[in-house]
This record gives sequence, structure tokens and C-alpha cells, in this order.
Amino acid sequence: MDDLDHAIVRELRHDARLTMAELGRSVGLSRTAALARVRRLERDGIIRGYHADVALPEDPAAHVARVGIETDTGDTARYVRRLSAMAAFREAEAVAGAYDLLVRFEAATAADLDATLDEIKRWPATTRTTTFVVLRRYD
Repeated sequence: MDDLDHAIVRELRHDARLTMAELGRSVGLSRTAALARVRRLERDGIIRGYHADVALPEDPAAHVARVGIETDTGDTARYVRRLSAMAAFREAEAVAGAYDLLVRFEAATAADLDATLDEIKRWPATTRTTTFVVLRRYD
């Protein structure tokens, strides 16, 4: 990826609904050149999809937390599969540093979120967790 590819990805992260003409103007390319680069980034798996980030007033995900999890398992993929079966699970990332995983959970109530965290803490492969409750999201 070169600087233009990085600029395209940055623009699409900010607004995935840009037309190719708008995207091209913002990064200094023609519509056709921007489209060719986007298609290549899609084909190469850099751009994996487009989605709507929605927050409805009645959204049941009123309580969001990121949880750093340290595990004692030789099979992280299996551990993540077990996490992904939980109703509050949204995504997990393997990370470097004090934790093995950074996991996002969303729950309708604080009690639901607390029950999810309690369950994870009871798993033998979980050695430590630290929860970061999301108070506000900035885009």
C-alpha cells in the first residue's frame, strides 16, 4: 500500500458513502483512478466491506465495554469462538501488550454486561480481565 491507498482507506473510514468522484477529488485522483484503486483494495482484502454504524434511540446496546483479557490457553481461536457465542459479544482482536485479547461487548443493561463479565472470569483459561466501560464514542 502506498500513500494514496492509505489516504483512500482513511477517507472511506470517515465516510464510506463517498462517490468515486468525491473520493478521487479528496485524494487527488480522477474518478476512474480512484475506482481502480478501491477495486484493487477490495480484491486484495484490504477493504472487506462497507457498513452502517447505527445508534437508534431504542438501541439495546446501551452499555458498551472493551475488555482486556489475559488468557492461559494454547488455543486462542477456540477461546474466541466461545466468546463469540455470547449474546453481548461484538468483536475480538488479538493484541500485543499486557493482554492477549481486546474484546468489545454490548448489552441492554449494566446487569447483563456484568453477568457476561462474571461468566468470562469463571472460565479456567481466563487469568485476568480489565474492563473499560465506554461512556461516549467520538467519530
